[in-house]
Amino acid sequence: MGSVLAVGVLDDWNGLGQDIILFLVGTVLVIMWLVSIAAVWGATRSVVKAGATAIGGAVVLGIIASQTVLSGRVADEIEKDHSALPAPAAVVKAESTGGEQL
Repeated sequence: MGSVLAVGVLDDWNGLGQDIILFLVGTVLVIMWLVSIAAVWGATRSVVKAGATAIGGAVVLGIIASQTVLSGRVADEIEKDHSALPAPAAVVKAESTGGEQL
């Protein structure tokens, strides 16, 4: 009974550690994104360049956020059984009956 409780506690701590790491990584990435927008704005005073930085950073953050979904889909596609594909076509050679030549 004690070992089951210890495993549960270790799983809880492991899950909490993973949650903290995800939170910190997400927070650091968002802060870096905001700082890059502010740095571009401060250096150029251009709304277009700051907007492009914001959009580019948002795309990168979106890719990072969906990485687990994308990697799962790729793994499923690699492991998929492709044996249900249709068999190759057969070639039939027709014999001439005589008479006409083409």
